[in-house]
Amino acid sequence: MTAGKSNLTPGSAEKGSRLWMQRLVDAPHFPLLAQEFAAQVGEDVEWVAPLPQNNFKEYKLNQNEAMSSLFPGADKMNIFDFWPKNQPQWDGIAIGRNSGTLYLVEAKSYRQEAEGQKSKAKDPKSINQINETLKKNHAVHFPQGNFTLWTEGHYQLANRLTFLYEIQARCVPQFFPSVQLMLLNFVGDPTMKKTTREEWESYYSNVFEEMLGTAQTPQGVLLLHLDVELCHRYQALKNMVRNRSTAFAALMHFIEQETAYLTAPASTTYHPRHRHGLLEHSVNVAETMLKMRASVAPDLSEESCVIVALLHDLGKAGVPGTPQYLKNDEEGARYPYRWNRELTYLSVPVRSIYLILPYFPLTEEETQAIVYHDGQYVEENKCVAAREEPLTLLLQYADNWSGFVIEKKLQK
Repeated sequence: MTAGKSNLTPGSAEKGSRLWMQRLVDAPHFPLLAQEFAAQVGEDVEWVAPLPQNNFKEYKLNQNEAMSSLFPGADKMNIFDFWPKNQPQWDGIAIGRNSGTLYLVEAKSYRQEAEGQKSKAKDPKSINQINETLKKNHAVHFPQGNFTLWTEGHYQLANRLTFLYEIQARCVPQFFPSVQLMLLNFVGDPTMKKTTREEWESYYSNVFEEMLGTAQTPQGVLLLHLDVELCHRYQALKNMVRNRSTAFAALMHFIEQETAYLTAPASTTYHPRHRHGLLEHSVNVAETMLKMRASVAPDLSEESCVIVALLHDLGKAGVPGTPQYLKNDEEGARYPYRWNRELTYLSVPVRSIYLILPYFPLTEEETQAIVYHDGQYVEENKCVAAREEPLTLLLQYADNWSGFVIEKKLQK
């Protein structure tokens, strides 16, 4: 059961795994989540549920809406004779666009959400049918595991595994080439008690060892850990641009969908040089700049601070179809990324302005801040010495503090 509204209640969630599932399936508004999810799965998916246009309703596989989408023309009893009518409700159901795989998704955002679960069945006949099906799958797939944990403590995971293997036996290849259970764990959920990737990995390793007799992820199971903290911070900043929201939304849609802004590193050597490093750095600069503004320059436009901070290094994304940085696949390479020699040379600030202006009108002050954000570290910026606008100075300080203090601490 997810925190907040009951899983049985359609509608928008406010926190926890249900909130992040709803954001994940709403790719146009939360592209960072969708892109990272696809990277981990290995393909894009077509979501069957939950869907924004269907009030984020979640389904049991034997509900008519799910049956018509997944098993057209099938007899419910032929597929689901192994379980009582009251089935598990899935946090997500998706189909791989390339593989055609049916993905059954169980999502969690903090460890306590996954722990200490028991069957809620009351009817003796249902209890007996559930137990017999659990016993059969335990004996066939995990005879070395502790069966007591299948009914006491980890019942939900047990019935999800059972559904995986029973649906595989009944629906492959008649309806799908393969079926997989996706255990989707959200990392760093700021709406709940944050759980790290390491904590999730340790939790499942221990649970699998105790329950299944092996610490390895079971066959047919995808164990994913999706970090949502950066997405949460980024979205909060974008929401602060209100006066020019329409043009800003058009710009962000362009750079999120057409460039490498969301996935690029911030550099090859200094700033965060990993996937999402550019976005991470931009968010760090924006948050730092807002804190500085509140202390020393409260009259500056909050909106302008967010705009110039998020966009000051946009040029590092390259252009549509040609990123500035490429993965460094050379044997013995010192750094994970290298410059793309196919990209026409422009300085980062100039390329940033080149990408921004067709979609979004910057003020003179915002333009100066982005063009000269490197300050006096760059020789060609000497011309603006002592003529910087307050917005430019604040961006310079925030950029330096983020790069030389915040991000250096994170790298240690």
